[in-house]
Amino acid sequence: MNLFAKLFLAIVLTNLAIIAIQLGLTAGSLTSDFATLVERSEESHIAQTRARLLAFYQREGSWQKLRNNRRVWQQLMQPQQTQQRRDGRHDKAFNPAQHGDRRYFDTGKRISLYDDNKQRIEGKSTLQSNRYQQALKLDGQLIGWLGWDPARISEPAANKQISNDEFISQQLINYLWIALSALLLALLMAWFVSKQLSRPIQRLMQCTDKLMRGDFSSRANQTGSDELAILARRIDQLAQILEDNETSRRQWMSDTSHELRTPLTVLKTQLTAIEDGVFTMDADKTALLLREVDNLSRLVDDLYQLTSADVGGYRYSMTEIDPLPLLMQTIQGLESKISERAITLDVSALTHAMTLTPRAVIADKERLCQLFANLIENARRYTDTGGQIRVVIGHEASRMIIRIEDSAPGVSDEQKVRLFERFYRVEPSRSRLYGGSGLGLALCKTIIEAHQGSITLSDSSLGGLCVTLSLPYQQQENP
Repeated sequence: MNLFAKLFLAIVLTNLAIIAIQLGLTAGSLTSDFATLVERSEESHIAQTRARLLAFYQREGSWQKLRNNRRVWQQLMQPQQTQQRRDGRHDKAFNPAQHGDRRYFDTGKRISLYDDNKQRIEGKSTLQSNRYQQALKLDGQLIGWLGWDPARISEPAANKQISNDEFISQQLINYLWIALSALLLALLMAWFVSKQLSRPIQRLMQCTDKLMRGDFSSRANQTGSDELAILARRIDQLAQILEDNETSRRQWMSDTSHELRTPLTVLKTQLTAIEDGVFTMDADKTALLLREVDNLSRLVDDLYQLTSADVGGYRYSMTEIDPLPLLMQTIQGLESKISERAITLDVSALTHAMTLTPRAVIADKERLCQLFANLIENARRYTDTGGQIRVVIGHEASRMIIRIEDSAPGVSDEQKVRLFERFYRVEPSRSRLYGGSGLGLALCKTIIEAHQGSITLSDSSLGGLCVTLSLPYQQQENP
């Protein structure tokens, strides 16, 4: 059963239950209240009729004038009253039976009168044929008997009398028609509401189906502020992320193919030329081939490390260490390469920080060395000859701050945002003038985040790029 059917059925059943409960309560209340009304009205009519008959007997001294005198009997059952006008004269007789009493409870046709011997004076032939009987006494003396049947309702339009049960049944039938009309309206409203609620869900299903088939450009485009609209917007955000990831994946494949093709092309070209006798295998050619093999090996190694980190293949052996000696050892290992380009290296701040109380962090020694080596090598590679590299150590709250600054050339703000992207290089032509695969900073970001740290890029006061590392201490200490 789909959502539309469930919503439709739920709304209809709810309305049906409400209508059934209301109908039951209305029927019970109508039966009880109407029975009470009839009973009280009946008692009032009988009491009034009895009083008039006793007054008649007291005035006349007998029932003789009522025998075979229908007109006097009707006057007793429905006494005429006159209303006085403002001018002192009287209007024609006002008959209360014509203004409500007779319309609903016609007592004149269901009341019978008998003398003290139970002989008929007016009404039914025998006293026992009446459902109810009552003795009429005047000053303690039995003067007659009054008999009557239960009240019946009179329908003015058809001048037809019905019993109380028939009247209640008729009213219940009317209520039933009202309930059926309400149910029909509930069905229409349920269909409309269910349609309105299921339509955006169907759009979401269509959108997710396309996403499952690989169409990441699909969007729900749902407007509004309800939960479904919020869910639709989140699905659209997820679709955008998937689309961006797919674009990145394709770019990754393209860049990887490009990076691998370059050294392979050089190797194949050189080896083919040597095989054809165009070149001879000498020391220069051997060195060229070895350099390309090194480039290819370094690229494959960087790719392996990045993919291992992505799939959780990196294993970190966390211990309590001081990272500053590791940084100094890394710099000392690269001093020869740095001096080849006549780059000045300023590590005075690092040397001073190492003389202070050791600052311990929880880290993997091998990965930290890899992180420092990539950053120092990146600064060396992208600093102009004769430039400068400076290492600064600082503290912020419970974290160690390491800044590696270099001199020109600088990096624009737009390029800083993309430097952590894989295979991204600042130079548009993607020439290999500066070497490297474009994976170093991406690998650094993976390593530092695994240590609960952060890495940011900013402009250096030396005119180049400043890389800031933040590593949490083992425990909070005052700097």
